[in-house]
Amino acid sequence: MSITLNPYLMLLVFVTFILLIYLLNQWLFKPMMTFIGNRDASIERDLSSTQSHKGDIQRIDEEITQILSNARKEAAQILEVATKEAKATYEEKINAKKAENEKKLAESKQALQDQQAQLYAELLEQLPVFKLALDSKLKQI
Repeated sequence: MSITLNPYLMLLVFVTFILLIYLLNQWLFKPMMTFIGNRDASIERDLSSTQSHKGDIQRIDEEITQILSNARKEAAQILEVATKEAKATYEEKINAKKAENEKKLAESKQALQDQQAQLYAELLEQLPVFKLALDSKLKQI
């Protein structure tokens, strides 16, 4: 057995190899390259869409921050107004109670002065009796 080169067999292998390369290119490599190209284009579209959405997100974040800031300012103003109203009401009530207490104090002082005058008058009426009792006690000593 000897090994010899068969040109027809070599030509057949070469043609089969070229045919295989052609068929693989048509059925496998080109569809795969098309798919990869489409996927890359889709990724690029998504990235550019994401970049444009980042601007929208930043704008929305700024709006949210501004709205929250305005809401905090309004809340502080409302709290300040409510505090002022409460203080005014509180001071009004305190002043009313002070006036009422001063009036009661004046009435009490007047009643005490009236009682003092009345007691003084009664003591003056009873003075001769006390004087007699005192004289009698002094005589006994």
